[in-house]
Amino acid sequence: MLLELLGLAALFFGLFFCAVGVIGVIRMPDSLTRLHASGKVATLGLFGLLLGAALLMPSIWLRLLVLGLFVLLTSPVATHAIAASVHRRREIVEELAESDAQAESTDLTAVTATAVLSRSRIQDIIDAQERALRHHTPDAKTKRDT
Repeated sequence: MLLELLGLAALFFGLFFCAVGVIGVIRMPDSLTRLHASGKVATLGLFGLLLGAALLMPSIWLRLLVLGLFVLLTSPVATHAIAASVHRRREIVEELAESDAQAESTDLTAVTATAVLSRSRIQDIIDAQERALRHHTPDAKTKRDT
């Protein structure tokens, strides 16, 4: 009886944090804060759900432990990859807006990937990506110094 009550409490704890994560993703203003809300809160929610399931079904606790470890190891990697992609996209959009003659009238927050690609400036995008990669490559400093 006590294990069932603790299991239900853990499930409600996990459901609460999952709901807060969804609300955070909906309400946050930009992609990086949305990423923070989904990453941190969903991890707490998932571990609450896994703990509740382990308490209610003790026969599968080992599988739940492996699943929790998998999420614990892969979630930061996925979050970092998404954040790096957002950062690179912002650099490319800013560089394209700077090279555009109408940069003063362009709101950088309103420019989307579709709007950038609809300009048919594929070569400019490729050049901007190459410059961003050269800027972020560790050996780029040594190439510039020589």
